[in-house]
Amino acid sequence: MSAAPLLEIEGLAKSYGAVRAVDGVSLHVDHGEICGLIGPNGSGKSTFFDCATGLSQPDSGKVRLDGLEITGWSLDRIAREGRMLRSFQKTVVFSALDVEENLVIAGQMFAFPNVASTFGIGAAARTRVESLRIQARELIAAAGLWEVRHMPAGNLSGGQQKLIQFASMLMPKPRLILLDEPMAGINPKLIERVMDSIRYANRELGVSFLVIEHNIDVVTSLCARIVVLDQGRKLAEGTPEEIVVDQAVREAYLGG
Repeated sequence: MSAAPLLEIEGLAKSYGAVRAVDGVSLHVDHGEICGLIGPNGSGKSTFFDCATGLSQPDSGKVRLDGLEITGWSLDRIAREGRMLRSFQKTVVFSALDVEENLVIAGQMFAFPNVASTFGIGAAARTRVESLRIQARELIAAAGLWEVRHMPAGNLSGGQQKLIQFASMLMPKPRLILLDEPMAGINPKLIERVMDSIRYANRELGVSFLVIEHNIDVVTSLCARIVVLDQGRKLAEGTPEEIVVDQAVREAYLGG
């Protein structure tokens, strides 16, 4: 008997007035999987993410994370659980802090969420911070940012800042990350580095992923399974090889 999915979403729906943004979409992500979510602009991908992660409340449907129903939980509550995190299309870093401090702060905020514990002083706090630094340095090296680890994050390129944001998301050791267009606006060399970082997190840290991405080459390279949305509904689901030759997908998404 196969294990239950890590993330299981059933019949998710969301309307804005007369517009049915997401129309009864079901989707799952297995343990250890990198799953892709694609579709033309306006197909409902970001709304689906918003409803799955508590940023918006769905009109109907269920969301289960590792068997626990989290439908209707707030984004903050889901994030504080530490098991599922999401990114946004806008990259946000602490510009004045260097790369290492960005990751340490991210680790502090999740492990010690109140002000007193996050910014505490004394021997216990120093030990805690040093432990986070060790973890941060491992992630910085894996992301290819070692040479710039002591530079202010705001001085780095947009692609490097995406890598900082991604590495910061790994600090609380989540089991699942939902990435919203992680390759948008970065050059091809850094796209390869982001892809390598995702593979590293998946292979070495056991993190599963659901990835929205418009770059078809990226999706077919990263993902073992791809789900396609169109006009708020699931249009197709399959392996990269099946998706790229699917005529309905080509007509809706690839212009074929």
